[in-house]
Amino acid sequence: MTELADDLDQWTGAQTDRLRADRVNPAVRKAMTEAGFTPMDLGDGCRAWYRRSDDGTHALISHNNALDGDPTVKDWIVGQYGERGGFVEVGGLPLFRALEGADTLPSPVRPDGSLVEALYPSLQQALDDLG
Repeated sequence: MTELADDLDQWTGAQTDRLRADRVNPAVRKAMTEAGFTPMDLGDGCRAWYRRSDDGTHALISHNNALDGDPTVKDWIVGQYGERGGFVEVGGLPLFRALEGADTLPSPVRPDGSLVEALYPSLQQALDDLG
């Protein structure tokens, strides 16, 4: 594991985040935990659901920088983030589409090692552009 990945694991294990996750809408909490996500404190009052991938990237999903929100409202954002930089983000999604995005968005690191840094208005546009 790299140093950054070790740091991320320390943040996700904080007791305060577990307590806050207990107060999350049960439907949101269930969907996120079943998909392998754990709460993460991003700092400055921002929180997101975090899941590490085997390829050295990680996914984050949040609702206006928070763990909770209406799962049907199109205010969720999903992103894939590289360990050494790069990101691919899509916003304006209901929770079920954000979860799909966490499974389908490509790594923000191209095969040649260059980094992608892009915000997309839809999952399809991100996949068309990067897929």
